[in-house]
Order: sequence, then C-alpha cells, then structure tokens
Amino acid sequence: MNSMSRPTSLKWKKSRPFFLLILLLLVLLASGCKDTASPKVIKIGLIAPFEGPSRPLGYDVLYAVKLRVKQWNEDANQPKIILVALNDNGDAALAARLPAQLAQDPDVHFILGPVQGHTAMAALPGLAKTGVPTLLLGPVRDVQADNIIPYAGLGAAYQAILAPKIGIRSPAWTMPVSKPVIWLGDPLTLAELSQNQPDLVAAAGPVAEEEAFRFWAPETAANVLRAAPAPQYLPDSFAMEYEALAGKAPTSAAGLAYKATDAALHLIAQSPNLHPTSSQLHLIQQPPISMLSNP
Repeated sequence: MNSMSRPTSLKWKKSRPFFLLILLLLVLLASGCKDTASPKVIKIGLIAPFEGPSRPLGYDVLYAVKLRVKQWNEDANQPKIILVALNDNGDAALAARLPAQLAQDPDVHFILGPVQGHTAMAALPGLAKTGVPTLLLGPVRDVQADNIIPYAGLGAAYQAILAPKIGIRSPAWTMPVSKPVIWLGDPLTLAELSQNQPDLVAAAGPVAEEEAFRFWAPETAANVLRAAPAPQYLPDSFAMEYEALAGKAPTSAAGLAYKATDAALHLIAQSPNLHPTSSQLHLIQQPPISMLSNP
C-alpha cells in the first residue's frame, strides 16, 4: 500500500511549487484589481481670510468651493476630492507663507486663492516656487510663473474696463499713492482713502464689494466706481444651492470661486496621473472683467 502511494506523493511534492506560484499570482491579481477599482482621493488647497475683517469674504468663497466639491463627490466623479482650507487672515505676510505649507502635502494637486489683491500679490513667489497648479482669486500686477493663472485678472484688465469712465489710471495694491489710482489692495486702506482722500480713489476692483469696506466707509462706498471678474455660464441651480448651504445669496466672489473650482476639478480629472501640466492649465479661460456699478 505504501509502495503504491509513494509515486503520487513524490509527484505532489514536485508540483507543489508550481501550484503555490499560481496561487500567489491569483492573490496579486485580485489585489491589483481591488486597487484599480478603488477611487483615487486627492486634495485641493484654498487660501482665504477666515478670521479678521475680511472673514465674510473668506466664507463667501469657502461655501462656493465646498458646494462644487460636494457636487463632484456626490456625482461619483473621480478622483474624490478633499478640500484643505488655510486662513490667511487677510494678512499679506501670512499669505506669503501658506503656499509652502500646502505644498508639504504631496496629495495637494491644486491651489485656489488667495482671494484678495494684496494677499495674492504677496503669495505669488511662494506659489511659483511650489509648482502646484494655481488659480489666483485676487487680482495681481503680473504673473511670471507657468503654474499660476491670474483667474481674477491682471491690473491691465481693470485699467481697460474702467478707462472709458476714469481715463488711464494705474492699479495700486500698496501705499503710498500720490495720484488717482484703481485700488486693488485691502479694504481698510480703500475705506480710509475714500473717506480722507477721495481724489486718490478713481475706482476699485473686487475689494470694493467687500462687506468690510462698506462697513468702514458707509458714506463713501456707494461713490466708488468698481469692477470685478464676472463668471459666465453658472448653473441655473447655483444660487439656490449656494443659499441652501451658506444661508445667504451668493456674491460675485462666490460665483468666481465656484467657477474656478469647477475648472480645477475637470482639469485634474483629465490630466495624466491627476497632475495638470502647465500647458493644460493655460487652456483655462479666465472670466472677463466687468463694471459692477456706476456712481
């Protein structure tokens, strides 16, 4: 009996490594299929003021970005998106440090903001150094980096739209100013200028729409000619869904942030390894600058 079963035993011993190899390959294949099917998860960063006088502006933008990310994830789009929002407090020095903080996380594939002119200008060098694709939501003088799009417009665009009303005036983000300018900096300085030296504020950019400016300069805010980016083709349901989330109607800043987020998400999804290239980034169309009111 033992002599007859021995060849079978020897045969099994010889073939066992082959069967173990097949089993290992099946396990690896199943594991690979599982990884492929599981959704990718990446992060986008947002830099905005969530404390201080410009807190209302920051939350206008935050709710808009959250809304678009929520819609994207609920529609089962890939990749799944996590939002990382950092507070710059409306402070230029702090805004300048935040890009490096976001770039420490390799899962951050895109950055939105800063959302004010003076903080966007301060953050530009840091954003350029990170190499992370960025849509600026505050107006700047110029952009020299391939990874950054001035989504809220350059100073020259504000000059062009306002020139028929005020003539050629230089944009300004910082003090001092000695001649009439288009103010694109912080709301406190705009309030002080409009009250104490109104002749130096020929017009203003998106900062003129901030609640902080209207609070500090209620008597003069209505007299400031203003212009801002005007996103086109927002969804018909945007205002209703935004109000349901934020508890108030969307501002122009909210519309800009929603549109920028939408552009960023689609670009990420269409990019190799979910990392947009500079050439892809520069295909994003910037919204036109439009006159918002006339004194």
